[in-house]
Amino acid sequence: MWKTRVELEHQVVTLSGQGLGRRAIARAVGVSRNTVRKILEAHGHARRESRLAIAPSPARAARAQKIDAFRGKVTDLIARFPEITTQRIFEELRAAGFEGGYTQVKAHVRRERPPPHPEPSKVTPSFGPGEMAESDWSPYVIDFLDGVRRKIHALSYALVFSTRKCFSVFEREDLHALMDGHVAAFERLGGAAKQCKYDNQKAVVLGWEGRQPIYNPRYLAFATHYAFAPLAVRPGRPNDKPRTERSLWEFERSFLNGRRFRDPADMRAQLVIWMDRICDQRRRTKRTPTPLDRFAEEKPRLVPLPARAYDTARVVYRVCSIDGFVALDGNRYAVPYDHVTDIVPVRVTQTEVFIYGADLKLVARHELGPRGAGKDIAPPDTHQPWNRRGADLDQLREAFAAIGEADQAGALFFAGLLTAQRRFAGYHARQILLLRERYSTADLARALAHARSYGAFEHGAIERILAARAAPRRLAEYIAEETARKLDEPPGADAFLRDLGEYDRLPDGAGDKESACPSPNDDDNRQPPPPTTSSSDCDDTSSF
Repeated sequence: MWKTRVELEHQVVTLSGQGLGRRAIARAVGVSRNTVRKILEAHGHARRESRLAIAPSPARAARAQKIDAFRGKVTDLIARFPEITTQRIFEELRAAGFEGGYTQVKAHVRRERPPPHPEPSKVTPSFGPGEMAESDWSPYVIDFLDGVRRKIHALSYALVFSTRKCFSVFEREDLHALMDGHVAAFERLGGAAKQCKYDNQKAVVLGWEGRQPIYNPRYLAFATHYAFAPLAVRPGRPNDKPRTERSLWEFERSFLNGRRFRDPADMRAQLVIWMDRICDQRRRTKRTPTPLDRFAEEKPRLVPLPARAYDTARVVYRVCSIDGFVALDGNRYAVPYDHVTDIVPVRVTQTEVFIYGADLKLVARHELGPRGAGKDIAPPDTHQPWNRRGADLDQLREAFAAIGEADQAGALFFAGLLTAQRRFAGYHARQILLLRERYSTADLARALAHARSYGAFEHGAIERILAARAAPRRLAEYIAEETARKLDEPPGADAFLRDLGEYDRLPDGAGDKESACPSPNDDDNRQPPPPTTSSSDCDDTSSF
């Protein structure tokens, strides 16, 4: 016979399994038929449900909270402002009379707006040795030990296969710095990858025609010299070149952190040591090879370097001032007095400045000064101490004679200037010649003829006439003779220019609206409006 409830249940279940009915089981164990029925029903229910070693605690009735009256307001705020923070919701509820704490609001917001599920990392394409590289810029503001705060631009060039990286730092981010950085990377690596990815920087990509990038002709010439192909990625897609993005993060966290630099030259010296000892030797894990180890497999596949490096110098045109100086990037560089008021070509590298005369002969060579230093860089042998006044009247007469030679507009104006301004003729003549930097010689000749007809022999009148009638010019920093020659040639039968309006007439969906970009030359060709001029008898606005 059974002594406990567990033994009773076991006997009832056993007898039921042997085929006995409820009445026979009740007589055998000495209990009522209802007790047998309840035991068998509970046993069947337990077999259908899971049994827990620790019984769950009974569900409690939800208690009222202070947030209950404001649940609708929280839902409305999240619907109107999906990115609203919990702190802002808490502030709005407090303003509406909520007396509870921040924890209640935080818990309720988490239930209303669960955090998004993390997206899996995007799969990056793989490339073989020497097939692909990536390059990008990143600016940093550095406080140097010499007391000057400078904005430094870091250029990264990373090989995709070996992940070996090369860095350069410059004080400007332009085409010439980009080429200089690539030349330094190529020399460090002993070659170049067959392709290199870039973002939408203007030094590489002038603009987009639909999905087709329009590359900078000067940079294409540079890439042709080193036999690699630039590859532009679509704007706003940094994941297309993840290795160079990651390399700049490494440059910031590993190189810039915990280091001080005396000046940009000291920064470059420390950067080379860091690339040799840290960047090239870093392992992902203890068993993975270093970038330098993997580079041993990639180096034979790189494109060999040419016998001569590409000339990456920046070429600008400047007007030599009255006192024999050329202004460049916040400094002035001395030029012999023979070239006063001349428009001279200036070739600028990362370390030196070369100044040429009109016959393209080198007339001055200086070390490049710090940008924006406001220094006059003049070696003792450039300006002779016996001639500090600059160009004399004879030199000025020759300069004016070269303006408007056909109708002698410059020579006639200078003769009238000597009569009208006997004591200050040299001053006005020098100021007028300085206008050649902003206006073409033809416009200046017409302005001189117009001013002479009104008897206005002073530089202010000439400047007002040019401001009213002529558009200021922009001296090109570099003139590609081959490109200019090709543009002057008449287009052949295959040089077909399609009317861009045809793309507007395509059916819906045929064009890529997101890829529409402004013309790459809009910013370069836009001229500033002429300044407001004062009225005078020589400021006639009729045509020259």
